[in-house]
Order: sequence, then C-alpha cells, then structure tokens
Amino acid sequence: MSAQPVHESTFESSIAPAAPATPSAAPEVDKARGLRCTRYDQMAKAASAGLMSHPHVESAIVEISGDESDLVFHLNCTITAESDPSDLMETVSNGVISNIERMLGVSFAARRLHFNRSLYTDGASQ
Repeated sequence: MSAQPVHESTFESSIAPAAPATPSAAPEVDKARGLRCTRYDQMAKAASAGLMSHPHVESAIVEISGDESDLVFHLNCTITAESDPSDLMETVSNGVISNIERMLGVSFAARRLHFNRSLYTDGASQ
C-alpha cells in the first residue's frame, strides 16, 4: 500500500463546544439537601412510630416538608372513638414537635395538625 495525501477539510458545527469543566458547589449543595431530606424523613417516621404506640392512637402519619428556613410539620392522626384528644394534642404540641425542633436545630414555620376520631369502638371488629 502506498501512502496517500490527506486533504485538509473543515467541519462546521452548529453545536457550541462544551465549556471547560469548572468546579461547582452544586453537587455539594445537592448532597447536603439530600442528607437533610433523609434526616427529615427519618424524624417523621420516628414520630409516626412513637405516636402509634400511644394507646389512644389508631394511626399517625407525620411528614416534614419545606426547606430549612420554612419547615412545615404535618400530622394526620386518627384517635380511638372513646378517647379524649386533649391529652394527645398536648403531647404532640409540647412534646413531639418541640423535641423534633430541638433535634433538628430548627423551628417549624407551620404546624398542620389533623386529628380524626375513629368510627370504630373498642368492641367493634375492623
């Protein structure tokens, strides 16, 4: 085989060349946000489990949403038909929520608490 000359050619593209890679804080910010969200989820699950152990609670779902400067505590709780909700409401407001705020180091901007009374009595089967 003999060597053949290579002709010069130009290639024009409408695609702009990639910008050179520069270090960015975005991955670190995303990682920190992800860790906070995981922590919020863990706190919410622990609060739900703790409330479920209360004798007057049939179900409790806790969610923590928002960012660190605007956190919202959500509770949807169903209590037994014959129970007095005032003690449980006091426990949630002054115990559960304040403990989570202390552990997170942040106060909730809002607390959305929904208490529902069960339709079933202790003697009824579900």
